[in-house]
Parts: sequence; structure tokens; C-alpha cells
Amino acid sequence: MPKRKCVFTDILQKSFPAFRPVCKAGTYVSVSNGGARDLKIHLDTEKHKTAVRGESSGSLITQYFIKPGNEDAVNAAEAAWSFHTVKHHNSYRSMDCTSSLLKKTLPDSDTAKKFSCARTKTEAIVDGVLAPHSVEVAHEALKNIPFCGINTDGSNHGAVKIFPIIIQYFDWKEGGVQSKLIQAQDTPNETETTIANYLMETLAKNNLASKCIAFTGDNCNTNFGGTRRDEGGNNVFANLKRMLQNKTLIGVGCPAHILNNCVHHGADRLDYFHIYTVRTESLKEYCDFVDVEYRRMLSHSKTRWLSLFPGIERMLQMFPALKAFFSSQEKPPMMIKGFFENPLSEIYLWHMHSLMSVFHNHIQEMERENNSIIEVKKILSTIHNILIERKNNNFMSLKVKGLLAENSREGLEEGCDKFIADVLGMYSSCLEYLEKWITPMEEFSPFMWMDMSEPLKWNDVEVCIKYLGEKGVPIDDVKCFDQVANLKKFIESCSDDDAFMGLQVHQKWTKYFEKAKSIGCYSELLKIAQFAFALPPHNANVERIFSLIVLVFPNKNMVTLFKKKHITHMQR
Repeated sequence: MPKRKCVFTDILQKSFPAFRPVCKAGTYVSVSNGGARDLKIHLDTEKHKTAVRGESSGSLITQYFIKPGNEDAVNAAEAAWSFHTVKHHNSYRSMDCTSSLLKKTLPDSDTAKKFSCARTKTEAIVDGVLAPHSVEVAHEALKNIPFCGINTDGSNHGAVKIFPIIIQYFDWKEGGVQSKLIQAQDTPNETETTIANYLMETLAKNNLASKCIAFTGDNCNTNFGGTRRDEGGNNVFANLKRMLQNKTLIGVGCPAHILNNCVHHGADRLDYFHIYTVRTESLKEYCDFVDVEYRRMLSHSKTRWLSLFPGIERMLQMFPALKAFFSSQEKPPMMIKGFFENPLSEIYLWHMHSLMSVFHNHIQEMERENNSIIEVKKILSTIHNILIERKNNNFMSLKVKGLLAENSREGLEEGCDKFIADVLGMYSSCLEYLEKWITPMEEFSPFMWMDMSEPLKWNDVEVCIKYLGEKGVPIDDVKCFDQVANLKKFIESCSDDDAFMGLQVHQKWTKYFEKAKSIGCYSELLKIAQFAFALPPHNANVERIFSLIVLVFPNKNMVTLFKKKHITHMQR
């Protein structure tokens, strides 16, 4: 029988661990005949002894690498804290004590020991690093986007007016609707031509002129020239359309502005206590007298839409105290004096409170971040239907009816009858204004099938395809038909999913694109979604910019702020 050969086992490896690290690659030691004896013979050879001497006297190559210091770690920490400051809208002053706080709380950290980033350095990091990077990221994201919408608005600051410019587009890979601040600066004036030139220059600078499909702004004559969207007139929309040489550019008037104007009334009387401290202190005494909690009176600004309803609500909460206060004044303003002497004044306020609750709640829903034109149009339709029902029934709340009954018993039937007639006239006036200004929104009816709340009908999709064709966006109807068939199955599978049905429209479409197997399953539907979700449905995003500015920089000159381009504060 042939003799069994020995092998290099795990046991031998443990007994002779030096073979792998010491013996060079290519060294051959056979253990087939003698096993462990062969290894011992090799250890006595001059070759192995030389290798051992070389291993012990040599240095690891890693010892010759330059060890990095902690400067990069310190820089990264300072940048991270600067970003944290702007991300959470903290004041730069909060960074003055951060360095010492980190050194005390993290005494064993080499990074904390060298951390030095107070307000001046924080601002420099934001201006010189974070803000340019935010703009660069936005530019990179916009390179592969086929459509975008643009919106702007002005905010007075002394003798100048600041105009932020926001771009909206759809990118399902990033979560759906995206809004980016790409420019913000003061303009020499606020004429139609100046604003249009400013928009055009910004679009051209960012290579977006050919991608812009819509302009959104307040419904003022400067922007649109009235409800007819006068394309031949001198307004921002008409001028921008001519500059872009885009006859199909879409104009979107801010619907929240429409709703505000629909119920706009004389609330200027509410600012009586806001300025004068002496009068405010006097009001506190009267509130105590009638056992009503003092509340700071809300003043109403015509440009702050949501202050309208809380202002009326607070006035009603303090009505007994207000009435007693003005009655005690020797020479109160005649308009206010007459208002509180009128026994029906409180009834009018309660009715306005009832009406404004509808508008207030729907304006909040409408201004939800990343809403689409589809959701906004549905909200407008809901309000329109509510007003029609209220008018048909001449609706009054039970509180109003109770106060009317009390006044009728006191012999004020004539005033009560006038109030009832005024209620009907109020509903008619609201409807007339609303119907006039929401007419341009009918242009977006072809997209209403996209909300996925009802079973899809191909006829509705066909209308959308024809609309896009008129806008110069070709859709392959043959491919689209097959893709709609797949979309129907997806919607049916999600119809019982409450979480899915509660998503915003753009989020539903993002879910669909994520689950689709390939671009061939949704190529034409993606074009439709990219167009529809690039339409800015309102101007609330610009209003948010102004709110962030006031929040982060309450004591800084706004013009200086924007010239420094603190865009990091506004980007998401």
C-alpha cells in the first residue's frame, strides 16, 4: 500500500505561526514526508533565520505614512454646527457660547478642544461654503428636469422691495415635488418690466428659460392685468411670455389671495389697542371688570391672509370688555363708537366668524407645503359648493339666530330683517367674486384624474394628452394607454390602503414610479406628472421665505442679508 502523505493541518499552523508572516511568498516547505519534522528542519536553515532577522529589524510601511491631524475633523465639526444653526433657524449669536460649552462638556475630545466657531466664523461658513453648495446642488438637480414653474413676490423693506424667486419641479427619485430658492435680491423699482426682466435674467442664468412652463404670482394688475390675463398688455405675465417667446406659458394667480379678497372687509378698527401702551393697560382693567381674560389684540394686515379669522375670533372673545372700554372713552373714534353702540354689531361679528371659519380652514389646507394644482383646484371647488349651499339656505349659525331672537324681542325687528337681507347679499357677493377669479383655474381641469381618488377613465387621460399637445408636449397615446392599464391595477391595489389614500397627490405618483419595473412602464405618465407638478399652485412658498427671514434675522438689514445670499436658510 502507498504511504499516506502528511498535510499542513490547523494544528501545525498553531504550532508554527511564524511561517505565514515571516516566510516570503513563493517559499516552498514540504511536509508531505516528515510532517512537523520537516518544519523543524526548515527552521534551522540559514534562509529562515535571515527572514526572521529581517522581520524583527524592519518597520511597517504604514509607519512612513503621514498621520492626519484633527484639523479636518475640527473643520467638519464647525461646518456641521453652522449648518445646524441655520437648519433650525437659530441666531448666529447662539454660537458665541458653543465653543466653550463643547470644551467643558467634552474635555476628552481633541476636536472639541480646538473647536472655535462663534457668530462671525459661523456666518462666514454659511456665506462662503454652505450657501454656494446649496445653490450648486439645486443647479445639479435641475439639469435633468424637463419642466419647471417660477413664482415670486415682493416684500417691502424701507425704501426697497425684495423679490425671492422660487423654482418648482417634480423629481420622484427625490420624493416628488421640489421647491428651490434660486435668487433673492432687491430691485430698483417694482414695475412690470423690471420684475419681468429680473425673472428672465434669473431663468437665463440658470439655463431654465426653455424649461419654464408657468408663472405664479398674486392676482394684482401688475402681475396679470386682471382676470383676462391680458397677454398683449403691460404686466409681468405678458412681458415674461414675450421674453421667453413661449406662447403657451401658463399664468397661475394665487388662490389663497383670491379667498382672502373674497371675504375682505373693514377690519381696520382692530388696530386700536396694538400701538398705545396706556390704552392697552386700560383695556386690561376693563377685562378684569367683566371677568374676561385679556388677550393681545390682533392687528390685520391685508397681506397676511390667515390673520383675518383669528382677529375676528379674538374680538368676539373680548367683546364685552371692548364695548365697556369704548363706552367709557370721552372721545372715541366715531366709527368705533357707532359700531359698539349698534346692538347688532355682535351679531355681524358672529356671522363673519362663521363664514371665515370655512375660508380659514381651507386656506390652511390649500397652503400646505408641496400641494399640487390638483389639490388646490379641489379645495376651491369645495368652497364654491359650500357658499352655494349657504346662499340657497341663507345659512346662519344657531348663535346668530339666538342673538337675532333676543333683539327681535327687544323691538329691533327692522334691524334684524336688514341683517337677514345682508347675509344673503354677503353670500351673493362672495360667490360673484369667487366665480370671477377662479375661472382661469378651469384650465387645469384636464389634470383632475391624477388624484387617484376615483377609478381611471381613458377619456379623461385623452383630454389631458390633447391639452399637453397644445402646450407643445407630445405624449405617445399608444404607449400611454398601456401604461394607464398598469396604473389602474396599481390604484385598485391601493384603494383600501388608508395611508396611501391620505398621501398628497405627488406622493402617490412617487409611490407608483418607485414600484414600476422599468421606464417602459411609465415613460409617458412621467411626462404628464413632471408637467402637472411643475405648476406652482400658490404663492405661499414665497411667503414662507419672508417668514424665515424674519425668524432668523429679525435685527438685520434685509437688503444686506439677500446680497450675502443666505440661501442655505431657505433650501430644504
